[in-house]
Amino acid sequence: MPHQRFARFALCLMLSLLASSPRVLMAAEPTAGGPRVALVVGNGAYRSAPLVNPAGDARAVAERLRQAGFAVTLVLDVGRRELHEVIRRFGDSLLRDSRTVGVFYYAGHGVQLNWRNFMLPVDVRIRNHADIAGQGVDLGLLLEALGRARNALNLVILDACRNNPFGSDFRVDDRGLSQLDAPPGTLLAYATAPGNTADDGEGEHGLYTGRLLHEMAVPGAAVEDVFKRVRLAVRRASQGAQIPWESTSLEGDFSFLGENRRDVDREQKEFEADLAAWNSLREATMPEPLETFIRQRPSGKFAELAQHRLDLVLRRKGEKPVYASVAPALAREACVPGAGSAPFAASYPGAALPFRPGERYRYRSLDLLTQQETQRSEDTVLRIAGDEVFFNDGSKVTDLFGNSVQAPDGTRWTPYQFFINDYALGKRWSAQFIATQPDGSKISIRFDLRVAARERITLPAGTFDAYRIEARGLNLAGGTELERRAWVAPERMRGVLASESLVRKAGAVVSGERSELVEYRAAAGSAAAAGDAPPGADEKKDGAGWRPASAY
Repeated sequence: MPHQRFARFALCLMLSLLASSPRVLMAAEPTAGGPRVALVVGNGAYRSAPLVNPAGDARAVAERLRQAGFAVTLVLDVGRRELHEVIRRFGDSLLRDSRTVGVFYYAGHGVQLNWRNFMLPVDVRIRNHADIAGQGVDLGLLLEALGRARNALNLVILDACRNNPFGSDFRVDDRGLSQLDAPPGTLLAYATAPGNTADDGEGEHGLYTGRLLHEMAVPGAAVEDVFKRVRLAVRRASQGAQIPWESTSLEGDFSFLGENRRDVDREQKEFEADLAAWNSLREATMPEPLETFIRQRPSGKFAELAQHRLDLVLRRKGEKPVYASVAPALAREACVPGAGSAPFAASYPGAALPFRPGERYRYRSLDLLTQQETQRSEDTVLRIAGDEVFFNDGSKVTDLFGNSVQAPDGTRWTPYQFFINDYALGKRWSAQFIATQPDGSKISIRFDLRVAARERITLPAGTFDAYRIEARGLNLAGGTELERRAWVAPERMRGVLASESLVRKAGAVVSGERSELVEYRAAAGSAAAAGDAPPGADEKKDGAGWRPASAY
């Protein structure tokens, strides 16, 4: 019936993904060498609310980009007509070669109006809301130009969220900039989270750009690592008042200086060293060792776990969480099949929900090859101790995000980050673990993951707006290739909604499984997130209990 038809569709889709993809991990390849062009804008000489740092920031960024081989156009204190024109010329320059890497940097005032973002030229005279659209420059013009160019890679850097850009003349209703999804092949970086404001700084450069200049000069640093380090540095310097934010849809890797090519042997050594370090840090109570760990490898295989631990430590020391504002849903019926389809799909407001004692999850598993239901299982959260969650009689254990720690049959996993705390459209990360089976044999698995889409998924348990995670992995000992997809709705529940896995040996698919939520019961005192499961096949208890489609 409907679920059997879905199983056939899912299998065909996953097989097509496997057939069209190279049989390697999903790691991004370095962007091919091509032209590098940049447009750098610094606006500070406003009649109302002038800014001290944008001109100096823009000059310094332009110089850093020239050192990295970019042909740079630098404009300072420009009016609306000139800003429109330089953006048009910048877009045209990206069209000339599909290998082009483009960078757009803007320092100055910026505001949002009706979920649109506007850069403010220095000749603005804003007295009411209508003047913003009439005198500002819509960031959408730049993003449309990037979409048309379809060049190799683009970076859009906006240090443009200063508070009260109009002095005493007028005040906008919403602070900062609005959240946007990055166009294909683009990293969009804000100096602070959407809906928040940034510090212009009291030194030679603004707080954000000063840290950015430092990280851009690190040879071989992957661009996403650059912005992760900037985010950490700004957060700590501002004591949590300003936290930079990025939206990414990058497929390739890029470094400002030098190359950042993947070395699998080096990664294995790093994993072994980081695993030992993380085991000593996972209960850290001071931020400094966690900061050092994250700065060393911002995209390491324990970086997401360390970031969550740092969040907890800083919160206990009084730091208040900063959340990105998100646009309201256009309609409850809206479906978001991919990146950028609707503004509300980019993220979710507030923190993800944790596991809670008393929560109950019921799943059913389907064999994607035979299209038959194979088992049903039930897990009830028993207790939470430290960073571990115990289910049922306590013999099944996961971490706080749902990653396996121990199975009832005795299998144990080293810490890993397949599921994480903070999801965002386009986000990429990696995971690796060693699973020790009851007979003492060990299996080592590595995954490269990304949040591929924000979409609506209908399950027996209900309908959910969810993030779809896509992962490509490898059994390092046996060479078995793994393809996994998982759906999560962290604002609704911590447990996974559904997952699919395919295992392939020597090019042939040898197994495929789908696990999906049949029923969810919230803990007492919590709002229920889904209703009762519909009548179905007799429940069969799985002796091992459910665990997210085992990676091997």
